[in-house]
Amino acid sequence: MTGRTRIHPFRGRGGAALAAGVSLLALAGCGSVSGTGSADPQDVAAYQSTIASSRAAAAAAAGKSACASWQSGYDVRVVASRATVNFTKDPKWTWEGITGLLNAEFAAITTETNKLPGIIATENLAPTIKTSISDYKTKLDAYSEALRADQSARGSGDATWSRSNPAFTALNDAATAVKRICT
Repeated sequence: MTGRTRIHPFRGRGGAALAAGVSLLALAGCGSVSGTGSADPQDVAAYQSTIASSRAAAAAAAGKSACASWQSGYDVRVVASRATVNFTKDPKWTWEGITGLLNAEFAAITTETNKLPGIIATENLAPTIKTSISDYKTKLDAYSEALRADQSARGSGDATWSRSNPAFTALNDAATAVKRICT
């Protein structure tokens, strides 16, 4: 004979109601329950602090990387620029004599100019560094244009190479600003 156990309908529902009641009592006694959206304020503060520290570290690393990349391009170009400027300090300089130096400077300017957009686009870069390097790029472009204009006018006498170059001065000022922010 097979025995069949039958649960009385009231007892089944009663057990479920009892379990639900115990669960509600247990929930009422808890300060925070996983998955409910409530959290200990100290845990939230610790998490926010960790996130802020992580973002600050990422920004610092991005700044250090961008500044180092900028400096390496600047170091190459400034040597070529100084060589060109120094050559013109000799009162006997000629356009034929400076041609090689100008070509080297234009090559260095082109190389540096082509690298700057990538540096400026560095992820997590602080706005002050981004703005400073962007300003430097603008001044480098203006200097390159002024230098090309001088080169183009070279056949017209003494006035073809101005004794002072405002674009070069502005470029040096922008470079000083980048160095100040990067240190």
